[in-house]
This record gives sequence, structure tokens and C-alpha cells, in this order.
Amino acid sequence: MGKLTNFLKVSKQETKTKVNKQHKQYDVSDLEISEKLNTIKLDNVDPVLLAYHDPESIVAENFKILRSHILHPRTGLPSKLVMVTSAVPGEGKSFVAINLAFSFARSVPTILIEADLRRPSFGSYLHISSYEGLNEYLLDNKPLLELVYKTDFDNLYIIPAGRNFSFSSDIFSSERLVEFLDDLRHYFPKFYIIFDCPPALFASETLSLSRLIDGVLLVVRYAYSDRDVIEEAVEKIGKSKILGFVFNGFNISSINLISSKLKCYRYPYYYYSYSYKKYHK
Repeated sequence: MGKLTNFLKVSKQETKTKVNKQHKQYDVSDLEISEKLNTIKLDNVDPVLLAYHDPESIVAENFKILRSHILHPRTGLPSKLVMVTSAVPGEGKSFVAINLAFSFARSVPTILIEADLRRPSFGSYLHISSYEGLNEYLLDNKPLLELVYKTDFDNLYIIPAGRNFSFSSDIFSSERLVEFLDDLRHYFPKFYIIFDCPPALFASETLSLSRLIDGVLLVVRYAYSDRDVIEEAVEKIGKSKILGFVFNGFNISSINLISSKLKCYRYPYYYYSYSYKKYHK
């Protein structure tokens, strides 16, 4: 009985230690780390980002609906690591990713990651292009916490693409990328993380990353991409990874998505409208 009693005591202590570590991880993420991060002021945000400038606009409301689909799925757990991409360039995936991040941050802690190292766009949208970021983590082994920036927009954190560098898609096939995602999950377990990634049919790194995250939003510009191109992107990413489509660039009043009584309302960028569709085939 003495050996059995000692065994039970040791097992109980080990279980208590594991629980304490889990609780400490959450405490560190919320309290200690946030105070140590570098900061960025968003004082020159592009006017087209209405989720930032006009949270009551029709555009911002559509992003709230999209946010709700992701935070509260009909089945299963919510996707916490979300990739935003498109089939080809020019469909507005960065515009969607950044607006979605602002919308998320109004509800939950959010990290926005500029994972498009080929054509970074945060510099033009947010004017933060001179900061170190993802590139320095993958190539220079910089620690993650030196590259996550707390913004003056409540609950929003950013990891930029980084400074000037010679890009190689091979870095997204390295163990360092796996370590990057592990670090994110370890230090920020309560956060939702949005990746702005290159077009899936033009960048192998998007396909590599899509295997490691929870789900993918595919941005499709209205009357822009052929159906065959979209289906090819879905096949390459994998149907099981597709959370849904975000349709970009159509005038909702022109296709009777709002009643005639609402057509008197005018917004500066009302022609940017989005609808969320679950992928079925």
C-alpha cells in the first residue's frame, strides 16, 4: 500500500504541475508579454480600411458577419490561425485580411501577420514598412517577441514582413516556420491570428503554410477570376482547409442584396462589399 500511495501522490503532483504550467501560459500571454512588446502607432491608416475608420458602415458590418462565422462555426471549434489568400494577384486579399483583423480586434485579441514576403502591402495600407518582422524570424533567428508589435488599436498586434531582403520561398519549407507557429501558439494561446498570404497559384509558400494553419479564406474578386482558376486554387490548398470565400468588388445594391428602403444610405466605399460562402462541391 505504501508504494501505491506514493505513486498516487507523485501522479497527483505531476498533474497539478501541468495544470499550473497551462494557467501560467495564459497569464504570461495576457499580462507579462503584452507590456514588453514594442509598439506601433497607426496614425496614417488608408481611408479604404473602413473596419478601422467607420465601424458602422456597410463594409464593416459585412466583416463583422464574416468574423462571426469564424468565431462561432456551426460545427467544431473555431479556427484560430486563419490564412487569407486568393487564386491570383489583384483580388484584394490584403484589403480583406487587414479589414478582417481590425474587425476581429474589436472582439478578441488578434495578431495580423504580413506573410506575403513577395509583395508586402502593409507599408501602403498602414505605413509600417520599416519595421523588422517575419523575415528576420525566419532568416536571422530573431526571437518572436522582438517582432510582435502592439498597436494603439486596442487588441490588435502586428508582425510585418520585415525589412529589405532577398526572398526565397524555401524558408517556408524549413523547420523554422514550424517553430514560428509553435511560438505563436505558446506565447499567444488566446489570440486569433490572421495571415495575409500571397496568391495560392503564384506562390508555393502559401501552399506550405496552408498545411500548418487551421483554415483558409479565399478572396474572389467579382467578375475577375475564372471559375476554373478558383477551383484549381481550392484543389491545391485542399477542400478540407477552405473555411469559405470572400467575394470582393461588387455593388450590393446592384444585385438586390438590400431593400430599396436601404438604398438611400451612401457610404464612401459602399462598392466594397463582401459575402461569406461555405465551400461545397
